[in-house]
Amino acid sequence: MKKMRSILVPLLTILLGACEGTGGPPSPDTVAEAAGVTFSVEAAAEMLAPHTQLPNQAQVVEALANLWVDYFLLAKVAAEDTTLASLDVSSLVEQNVNQQMVLQLRDQVIQVDTTLSDEEVQEAYESTLPGAQIRARHILLGFPDNATPAQIDSVRALAESLRSRLVAGEDFATLARQYSQDTGSAANGGDLGTFGRGEMVPPFEEAAFSLAVGEISQVVETTFGLHIIRVDERIVPPLEGNQDQLRTQLQNRRVAEAESTYVAGIIEAAGVEVHQDGFETARLLAETPNMELSPRARERPIVSFSGGAYTVGDLQDWIQLQPANLRAQIQSATDEQLDGFLRNLTRERLLIRAAEREGIQVSESRRDSLATDIRSGVKGAAEQLGLLNLSPGEGESTDDAAYEAVRRLLEQVVGGEKEVIPLGGVSIALRKQFESLINQVGIDNTVTRITEIRTQVQPVSPPSPVPPAVDTAVPDSGGSGS
Repeated sequence: MKKMRSILVPLLTILLGACEGTGGPPSPDTVAEAAGVTFSVEAAAEMLAPHTQLPNQAQVVEALANLWVDYFLLAKVAAEDTTLASLDVSSLVEQNVNQQMVLQLRDQVIQVDTTLSDEEVQEAYESTLPGAQIRARHILLGFPDNATPAQIDSVRALAESLRSRLVAGEDFATLARQYSQDTGSAANGGDLGTFGRGEMVPPFEEAAFSLAVGEISQVVETTFGLHIIRVDERIVPPLEGNQDQLRTQLQNRRVAEAESTYVAGIIEAAGVEVHQDGFETARLLAETPNMELSPRARERPIVSFSGGAYTVGDLQDWIQLQPANLRAQIQSATDEQLDGFLRNLTRERLLIRAAEREGIQVSESRRDSLATDIRSGVKGAAEQLGLLNLSPGEGESTDDAAYEAVRRLLEQVVGGEKEVIPLGGVSIALRKQFESLINQVGIDNTVTRITEIRTQVQPVSPPSPVPPAVDTAVPDSGGSGS
C-alpha cells in the first residue's frame, strides 16, 4: 500500500499541479458547486438521512452530488431557453462526426472482392462444417495426484501402447472398458455420445473434429489427462437452406480481414508508443473521472505517435462517458491489458487522421443536423425529468427556479419515485460549458451529518420494566389435612 501511494503522490502532483478556475478550495459546508450555485452539506444530508435503506456511504453522497450538478446545469440551460440553443454540444457533434468519418474511410479505402461462387461457398462449408456434430469414443488415462516424472512417463507409455494396439485392430470398446478412467463413458466402451463445437475442452475438440470417421487420434493431452479418440459418426446439416447465411459470413470475414490489414499498416507507420506512466494515469482517471486537471496536465501525452499524441485530457473525456463497471475494469487491469486498451483508443485517432488525408469531410449542414438531433434528445430528457418549462416565482431568479426544481426531483429519485436518467456525454458538455466541482471534504462531512441526523431522530427505547419476583415455592397446606 505504501509503495502504491509513493507512485500515486507524484502522479497526482503532476496531474493536479497548477489547477485553475476554482478560486481557492470550496467551503467544507459545500458538497458540490455548479455555475456559481452551491449544494450544501445540510441540504444533501436532509435529503438522504430519512431514507435509511440507503447506506450512509461516501459513494452514495458522491452519486447524489454528481446528479445534482448534471440536473442543475440542465435545468439552468432549459430555464434560460427551452430550445436549449445556448447548450454547447460541439464536443458531442465532433464525436458523431469522427464516427461517420471512420465509416466513410472504410467504405472508401477498403476495396474487397466479396463475390463468391457457389463452388467457393461449398468448399468453405466442407472445411468449416458449421453446425456439424460428431459421435466419438475415447480412452482417458489420468495422472496420479502429485505425480513424479517417472509416473508421468509410465502413463504416457501406456497411452502410446494402447494407441498402437487400436491402430493394429483391437476393439476400441473392449480396451476402453478395461483401461479408461472416465467413469461416465468407460462402461459404455468409451462412448461420449454426440456433441458439437464448443462442448469439449479445446485440445480435445480440435483433435476430434479433425478426424475422419473410424480414424484413431494421436495421444491428446488436456487438463483431465491423456486421451485416445475415435470418431464413429459425423452429422453434417445440409448446405441447402444455409447457403445465403454462410455466404454473408464469408463476405463479412473478407471485409474484416482487409480492414485489419489496413489498420495494422496505419499503426505500424505511425510508430505508436505508449508511455510507461500512462498505465497509472489511466487507473487514476478511472477511479476519479471528474478530477480537475490543469491545462498543462490535460495536454500531457499518454501515447505518442508520428505527428501527434493521445493526451491525458483525451483519455479523461473518454473515461467520463463510460459506465462504472468499465471504469472498474480499467482500475484492476494489468499493464499489458492497459497497453492494448490505450493502443485501441489511439487507433481511432489515427483513423480520423487517415480520413482527413483522404479528403473525407462532414458538411456543415450535416453538423448542424447532428446538433439539432442532440438538442432534441436532451430536450426530451429534460422534459421527462420535469426540468423543461420552469417559471420563476415572484422575486425568484432562473437559478432559484432551477435549484428548487432539481431539489424536488432528487427527493423523488432518492425516495424511489423517479428513475435516474443519466445524461452521458451531455454531462461532459455541460461541465465544460460551466464551472463545476464535487467537494470530497463536503462529501465526508455529509456522511457525518447524516449519522447525526439519524441518531437524533431514532427513538430511544425506554428501559424494560423489571418483572415482579415470582414465588415458585409450593405453598404450605397449613397442615389442614386430610
